[in-house]
Amino acid sequence: MQAQTHKKLPRSFFPYIKAVLSRKPLLALADSPNLDLQVIAQQVHIDAQHVQRYCDACGIAMGESLPPAYLHVLAMPLHMRVFTHPQFPVKVLGLVHLRNVIRQQQPIPINGTVQLSVRYNTLREMENGQEYDLVTTASMAGQTVWEEVSTMMARRHVTGKRPVIERAVRNETRLLCEQNVEATKNIGRRYARASGDYNPIHLFDRTAQWFSFKQMLAHGMWSLSHCIGMAQSYLPAYPYELDGQFKLPIYLPSNFVFRAQRSDRGVDLTLSTIKGDRMHLSVQAKPL
Repeated sequence: MQAQTHKKLPRSFFPYIKAVLSRKPLLALADSPNLDLQVIAQQVHIDAQHVQRYCDACGIAMGESLPPAYLHVLAMPLHMRVFTHPQFPVKVLGLVHLRNVIRQQQPIPINGTVQLSVRYNTLREMENGQEYDLVTTASMAGQTVWEEVSTMMARRHVTGKRPVIERAVRNETRLLCEQNVEATKNIGRRYARASGDYNPIHLFDRTAQWFSFKQMLAHGMWSLSHCIGMAQSYLPAYPYELDGQFKLPIYLPSNFVFRAQRSDRGVDLTLSTIKGDRMHLSVQAKPL
């Protein structure tokens, strides 16, 4: 395993430039090296003002502890060190965020200090592409308090196969909350400023069209953060797991429907199209 250790969070500006200018392939080549890389930031101080900007961008209330998905944002410079490593096999701007699993052991105080670690060592060949896992952990006093597995996909065009569109199911007897939500035209730029994720597909219609999207779309992690924030009062007690799967993109601007429904183990959360049938995001919240 290769390791990079930083005392504090490294800067992410130059890795972003490298990502934009990268000439790596969109799919890993057969002779790509097997990379096992860990990037660590030993002392990361959490800034309450930055947390507030993040909460404002995500449309969630700031409490006494960190929102569950905030540390994904804080670890972004470490993610970029992995994505721009010479041996990371594909171009990061071609990756699609498929899934994000967060396991939180305890509340993390605002203005606290954590050690952040990101590890990559997984490439899975799938029928419709290649999957890559980034495992991010946060620890305090040597104990893991938060863990995330982000799964990205490099898509492969499969002739004759149409993508499966998953339908949202509304169960009246298990329904806890249902609410219409608006994603404004500038939410991609607002979230980018708060998170440091300046992927061009989220900034302007023209830059999204460079990557074959009809218009700009919301960050997947913005939709996950917004959804979890709306469901804060329904989440299980610590420790818990949030398993989010990204389905249809949310084009900007747009309106959609948030639902929270009881499940056998916890709570199911969804963001669906305004008709309430096709899913943008599905999250299963359950105790560990």
